[in-house]
Amino acid sequence: MAKQNRRENIPPVTDEQLSDILLIVDRKQRTANAVSGIDGNGKAQTVPADEKHQNDFLKVDYSSNIVTNFLSNFWDQATDPARFRLLRINSEKFRAFRQTLQDLVQGRETPETAKLLATHEIKPDEVSNKQIINSKNENVMAKQMQTSEPAAETGGNAPKYRYNESMINWEQLKNFGLSRDYLQERGLLDSMLKGYKTNVLVPVSMNFGAAVLRTDARLSFQQSVGGPIVLAMHGIRKEPDLVRPFFGHVFSDEDKKNLRETGNMGRVVEVKNRAGEYIPSFISIDKLTNEVVALKADSVFIPDEIKGVKLDEYEKNELKEGREIYLEGMVSDKGKDFNANIQINADRRGIEFIFDNSKLFNSKIIGGVELTERQMEDLNAGQAIFVEDMKRKDGEVFSSFIRLDEASGRPVYTRYNPDTPEGAREIYVPKEMGGVTLTADDRQQLREGKPVFIENMVNRRGEEYSSFVKLDLETGRPQYSKTIDGFDERPEFKIPAEIWGVTLTATQRAGLQDGKAVHVQGMKGFDGNAFDSYVKVNRNQGKLDYYNENPDLKKGASQRNVVAEKQSEESKNDAKQDKKRSRKVA
Repeated sequence: MAKQNRRENIPPVTDEQLSDILLIVDRKQRTANAVSGIDGNGKAQTVPADEKHQNDFLKVDYSSNIVTNFLSNFWDQATDPARFRLLRINSEKFRAFRQTLQDLVQGRETPETAKLLATHEIKPDEVSNKQIINSKNENVMAKQMQTSEPAAETGGNAPKYRYNESMINWEQLKNFGLSRDYLQERGLLDSMLKGYKTNVLVPVSMNFGAAVLRTDARLSFQQSVGGPIVLAMHGIRKEPDLVRPFFGHVFSDEDKKNLRETGNMGRVVEVKNRAGEYIPSFISIDKLTNEVVALKADSVFIPDEIKGVKLDEYEKNELKEGREIYLEGMVSDKGKDFNANIQINADRRGIEFIFDNSKLFNSKIIGGVELTERQMEDLNAGQAIFVEDMKRKDGEVFSSFIRLDEASGRPVYTRYNPDTPEGAREIYVPKEMGGVTLTADDRQQLREGKPVFIENMVNRRGEEYSSFVKLDLETGRPQYSKTIDGFDERPEFKIPAEIWGVTLTATQRAGLQDGKAVHVQGMKGFDGNAFDSYVKVNRNQGKLDYYNENPDLKKGASQRNVVAEKQSEESKNDAKQDKKRSRKVA
């Protein structure tokens, strides 16, 4: 029961691949605009950086080379670099900076604007220090990825495509140097419509006016909050993020070791989806972009035979559990015999062959604090240590658990002890929050995952506030709420009167309001063609989800099952009628 309560405290996770927005502050024009896309002429398309246009902001992965290349070109090609200030802000935190951003645009110098620039401004020297992944390695990995097609998901009755072409704005994709014909000619469109990422890096071009961006990324389609299917660009990350929890799962030492060495975690774990449900899943690393990817375990099809070798039940079960097996006597497409370890790969949604990776290990002295010999020994041995009263660059004092990242040798800071087991994490409870010293009772309540009310805290803008506070028992991160029950509250979603040109009936709106899937016919896409779809409210994300099949039906309920049930019901009714007739005759 205790483990379940801890899981309930884990907050929903948004898309980690698309999290930052780019803001361009023009000192001469005194405007602040957010990049929203690219217009038909290939120029940067921007919207005012305000809450009204927040849904139009282009969200990007700051750690990818898409942003790195853009930033480099921005400063190189800007005719008057001193005129502009470029900032990056997490999309979820944008609202907190509205007033400070307005002060910056108007030229008002305040402590808040100084802090905003110090923490969020992107400067030319920062860009030059960013690392770009070697393109030669990318090409090698791309060729490896092309050697096999994504494995089919379970069952032969599933729809051929996950996404409907009519819901894709192809004209808008042309602004990124892409077209339907181009994707089809390269053999990428079919897999993208099925819901997969491209198995190779695709060149993408964008023109931001002051800079032209040309880069490579994996592409996929995703359903937007507004309904249309939009393009998602999966930029290359320098390294996978295995420090922060991934949809509620905190990576163990063994998990990290397996992911870095093989690209697969080696076991099935429960991850939290956006509806708050825990789903048994495989976890792997996208070898082209270093993204962390999850795949539902029940969506993987384990074949009876792989490359001419029949699997026994033990081997099948090992694969289902995420473990690798060794097969001998397999035959390649070219007719050559070979042996290899095989394993389920979440990114490729099926079987893959394992390749080894060599990794780096290093150590450092951290935060201006002189470490003891024992702490140094533990760090070099790969263990976590707890260090108090470190100082950030701005002088802020903090304490944290620290481990050295096995890939880069850099210190990794966490509010929880990564050496403690999942479900029983040792977390750091701060001595004070918002400038308010916590009592021993407050700290004990927080340690147990219970909310406490803290008065007269001061935020970074110097504003005083009071709030209920609770710590996530897996990550140690604080959560805030105006009410004691507010940690589980969700915003109310309003059912639209019309979707894709179809006015919903009262019955359909009532069904959606009750959480049911409704079938909507005659909707019209960007291409003018009519299409049908099942629609259901996703209250966690505040949007409508679209499905080819009724998501309310139980999994595995095939047409044969439906017919059989109907025939059985008809037989029962016939039997009842015969019994009634017999009684009348008697």
